[in-house]
Amino acid sequence: MSTEPLEPAPAPPPTRHGPAAATVLAGALLVLVGVGWLLDANGVAVPWRAVLPAALVAVGLATMAGAVRGRQHGLMALGLALTIVLAVAVATDWDLEPTVAGGVGERVREPVTTADLREYRLAVGTLTVDLGGLQVPEGTTVVRARVGIGELVARAPAGVALRVDGRAGVGQVRALDRDENGLGNRLDARTDDFDTATRRLVLELRAGIGEVRVERP
Repeated sequence: MSTEPLEPAPAPPPTRHGPAAATVLAGALLVLVGVGWLLDANGVAVPWRAVLPAALVAVGLATMAGAVRGRQHGLMALGLALTIVLAVAVATDWDLEPTVAGGVGERVREPVTTADLREYRLAVGTLTVDLGGLQVPEGTTVVRARVGIGELVARAPAGVALRVDGRAGVGQVRALDRDENGLGNRLDARTDDFDTATRRLVLELRAGIGEVRVERP
């Protein structure tokens, strides 16, 4: 009695998996941001203060919904990136235009009179605004400085009442014996005599990623 060899069963068709949730959501957010920038470039007001937090909420909800399938590493990474962008936006007063003025490297500015004052900017590096020799007149004098990525140091003059409005998206702000660390740091501090002094100096200091530090004699 002879037997014919059985033909092997056909292989099952390959299972097609849909795109990962993180990929779909990332693509949707890129389209959203791209459309927003396109509208903004054409003079249409875009509510970035609502768009970025809404995107972060969407990522969080998607992460919670997909948690039953396991860890959502892609969504978590996307959420972290959005958190950093949002923190930088808040710390820089929602001025989302990159700080490119001033170039890259180490810069020192030493104004002597109020006529010498400018809004000091540096894209990447260390910016030192030395106000030790500044002739501060009566009233309130405002000095503004901004660093995209790096370190911003302001040296205050002696004998002048001081108020510091310092912010850093990611990093540290140190001024008047106070210290703030982490994401979206905002430090608003003043000397005890600021409200009654005849000569007052206000420092508005911003860093996207890095450190803001105020030094006093």
